[in-house]
Amino acid sequence: MFSPKMRHSSFFCSVLCIAACTIVTRAANILVFMPLPLKSHFRGFQPLFEELSHRGHNVTVVSSFPLDRPINNYTDIGPFINKERVRNVMELVNMNFITSAQLKWKLGIQLSETVMSHENMKKFLQSSSNSFDLVMIETFCQEYTVAMGHKFNAPVINLAPAMLWVSVSKWLHLPSTFSYIPDVCLQTAGDMDFVERLKNTITGLMQSYVENYIYLPKMKEVMNKYITYEGWESRPPLEHMLNNVSLTLVNSNYAIGVARPYLQGVVEVGGMHLKTPKSLPENLQTILDAADEGVIFFSFGTVVNLNDLPKEKLKIFLNVVQKLKQKVILKWVPKDNVKLSKNIMTGSWFPQNDILAHPNVRLFITHGGLHSIEETVNNAIPIVGVPFFADQYLNIKIVEQQGYGKLVNFFEMTEESFENAVKEVLSNARFKEMAMVQSQVFKDQPMKPLDRAVYWVEYVLRNGGAEHLKSDSLELNDLQYFLLDVSVIILVLTGLIIWSCYLIVAKCISKKLNTA
Repeated sequence: MFSPKMRHSSFFCSVLCIAACTIVTRAANILVFMPLPLKSHFRGFQPLFEELSHRGHNVTVVSSFPLDRPINNYTDIGPFINKERVRNVMELVNMNFITSAQLKWKLGIQLSETVMSHENMKKFLQSSSNSFDLVMIETFCQEYTVAMGHKFNAPVINLAPAMLWVSVSKWLHLPSTFSYIPDVCLQTAGDMDFVERLKNTITGLMQSYVENYIYLPKMKEVMNKYITYEGWESRPPLEHMLNNVSLTLVNSNYAIGVARPYLQGVVEVGGMHLKTPKSLPENLQTILDAADEGVIFFSFGTVVNLNDLPKEKLKIFLNVVQKLKQKVILKWVPKDNVKLSKNIMTGSWFPQNDILAHPNVRLFITHGGLHSIEETVNNAIPIVGVPFFADQYLNIKIVEQQGYGKLVNFFEMTEESFENAVKEVLSNARFKEMAMVQSQVFKDQPMKPLDRAVYWVEYVLRNGGAEHLKSDSLELNDLQYFLLDVSVIILVLTGLIIWSCYLIVAKCISKKLNTA
């Protein structure tokens, strides 16, 4: 016989054992396969990979951006490029709605060949000792990565670095109506006039159909050349694998983007990288605390280097900020011995989110990158945006529509127009008020974006790939999906009825004429 005390101890031990077993069975081996050196894309999702490892999952990350500190259960494989690619931003700013798609195709083909041919990558792909329960990929410029799901017989989650564009949504059969959902690289927002809708339709059709014949075959070549393994000859076509991803996590949020329809298997998780502000370095804290007139933070992110800009444009920026009474923290390392006024502090890097959280910050001058928009909205700071390429125009257009910032066109910018925009946002309290409204909308969520992302990743694991999240329309071809076959039959029948009616009427008229 067991005493009550022993029975209690035995029960307690049993509970502990069950709990321990539950944790072990729930832990999964997860592969993150994002090899291309697209820093902002990777950094947006890196907090998710770290959080999954903190929760007991074994996360293997194949990327060009290994951690600078060790984390339990987090294994880096890479990098696959000797140095991060430095590109003059002026090579990108002249893109239009047609060349933006072509540049993406060219970028994907060139970078994929470089990365996939790297010795570190070859060793990983040829290894037969790995086993994974889930594969997470990014398909932007690297659609072939979806083949890793077939290699490891595991469900696939796609990670989208911005609001979904047609190249991704077409595989999910996600509505991307050209009349009101703008392409991320189109220099407009949702309220489009006829010309903008025409451009949006053209770029949408290019991504829907043209790229299937020009670009996708190149992705298949990369896949068949480098991602080979036992049984790879029998893997489904690339299109079929892209159709069958289990879940798509999108680094966007309707509060700072476009409100649009999503299927159950598409989840917005924009803002995962946002963290509680940390204490600032002493020199920055002193400057911000002592700024009675306020502080302007000026940063164009990691891609746009002010030294690459035409001298006349750089001069405009410097002339304007030097005349301001506010302190200006400028992310820039001058090439030459440039004399700047005392109100300007420069540096190669600043803790952006921590600075924006300081109560004395009055304005953020930004290029309009998605992470910058998320941070400024989270901290309710008004914006003057100078977009350069990609989704930056769309982001700043939305900011302007929502009333918490001004867009300055880089090509048309003069010293007067830039100065007027800065002074208007600083002097008009309406911009700050709208920033606070938008911040409240952005923060009003049932759970934090990072927790939401983790939940859905584990949902896919718990439910064996969550096949039920996929659209039933995936079995339909375009003729069936858009009811073109039904429309043709209806038109033919309608035509036949009209023709029959015409013949009957004509015959009746002819009879009357003959009898007369």
